[in-house]
Amino acid sequence: MENLKSNSTSASRVARHRKAVSATGGKRVEVTVPANDAKLIRAVAGVLRSGGVGARQVRETLHPMLSVPKARTGKELVEFLRMSPLAETELDIERDRSTGRMIEFD
Repeated sequence: MENLKSNSTSASRVARHRKAVSATGGKRVEVTVPANDAKLIRAVAGVLRSGGVGARQVRETLHPMLSVPKARTGKELVEFLRMSPLAETELDIERDRSTGRMIEFD
């Protein structure tokens, strides 16, 4: 009986904490990384969580390395598609011209 009471108390504390984090604009994220990188990821998360100049610097450093810019022109889109792993693949794509199937609505 004691263990059941402890679990419900812990669950309510966790629920309150998650609600408070959510109310301040936070989001819980769980990731799996190599063991050697765990301290690094925790440190980056801590800096981002704290805000300020450090968080801005981390975002400015990581964002260009991790994001793929959206193509703004047709030329950029063609270049993006040519860089695709499927660019050298011969694709034989044919449109399905069947009329489909009958569906009964009850």
